[in-house]
Formats: sequence, C-alpha cells, structure tokens
Amino acid sequence: MNNINNNQENHFDEYAFDWWNKTGNYELLHNLNPCRLEYILSRFELKNKKILDVGCGGGIFSEELSKFGAKVTGIDSSTKSVNIAKQHAKENNLDIEYINGSILDIENLEKYDCIVCFEMIEHINEPNKLIEKIESLSTKGTHLFMSTINRNIKSFIFAKVMAEYILKFVPLGTHQYAKFVTPYEINELLEINDFKLKSIDGIAFNPVSKSFKLSKNPDINYFIHAQK
Repeated sequence: MNNINNNQENHFDEYAFDWWNKTGNYELLHNLNPCRLEYILSRFELKNKKILDVGCGGGIFSEELSKFGAKVTGIDSSTKSVNIAKQHAKENNLDIEYINGSILDIENLEKYDCIVCFEMIEHINEPNKLIEKIESLSTKGTHLFMSTINRNIKSFIFAKVMAEYILKFVPLGTHQYAKFVTPYEINELLEINDFKLKSIDGIAFNPVSKSFKLSKNPDINYFIHAQK
C-alpha cells in the first residue's frame, strides 16, 4: 500500500533526474542540508549508528549521514530516485543501502538507532500509518527527527504561493496545502506511538541567499525531535 498519492509520486519521478543538480529543482533541499545536519548533530552522535532515512529521494541527505560514519538505509517509493541514489553512492564509494518501495509495505527491516523523515510527511495520505510504521522500527531510546511545513495562512502564502507560483523556487505541484501538518498534530501521533517530544524548532529561510538557519519560530518550516 503506497501512502503517497499517484500525482505526488509521478511528480517526483518526473524530476528525479535533477536530484544532484545543486542549482536545479532540488536546490533548496541541498541548501537545507547544513541546517539538517546542525539540528541532528547537536542532539545525536551519528558514528556507527544505524540510521533509516525515510523518503530519501535521490540520496542527498543519506550521503551526508554516511559521511559522518552512520550505517545508512534509505527508502523511497520513487524507482527513478532510488536508482539515481544508488548510482551516486557507488560513484562516491559510499556504502549505503537503498530500498525502493513504500515503507508501509517493506518487511524484515531492522530496528534503528535513529530515524529521519525530512520533508516527507506532508506528501503522504495517512500520516498516522507512517508514524505507526516508524514506531515498529524503533527500540527503546530510538531518536526520531522530522521536518515538515506547518498549516496556517502564513505557510500557505510563503511555502505554497510564493515558493511555487511567484518566486518559482520549487516546481508547481510540489506541495498540497491540505497536507501540511501542524506541530500539534504530529505531537499527537507521536504520543499515541509512545514517542516523547524533545524539541520543536523553526527553520528560517532567506529568499535572497536561498539559505536556511534554525529559529524559534515554527510558523512555516520546522523540525521535530522525539525519542522512543
């Protein structure tokens, strides 16, 4: 059962060729990587830990985790994206396991020390089933790092209208406002699945430099850190 609707999956397949073009359609995700790393490294030691990257796309963050000594498994439902991720890791001599498929359907996965799910939950149909699956792959002490887009008028204006239609930072159709998720909604799902919320932090975006930094304001983009 694929938890991503067909339109969204087709969208990511269409632009899969561009994953490693740092000035292309995924430029902002490349620019977000330093902020992602800063957030994780200030809270978790990556070296020799088993990490699951849910919704890994073309592997742009899986490779960053691997470079810090983590044992990384990346999962994505886009066949084209996973093939690109595998090829790029091979070219850079990185030992990363990539799996193509919906995380809900894949069986016999390990338990992980840390699970990351960045810019993914806002693309799926049933967030509750995603969190349930993540819980099943966790042990006592597993860390969970997530990032997504809040749902309010401010995020609609900046993350949807401005980003897609006016400034054209991301391709049209990248996001569906109705699927944006509030911190309260995610925390409810975490509590149901025995995760304890440790922090919620905003992500500030500079449209001039196209750069990101951590902030205390989660009105638009935000990180969540929880632990089993």
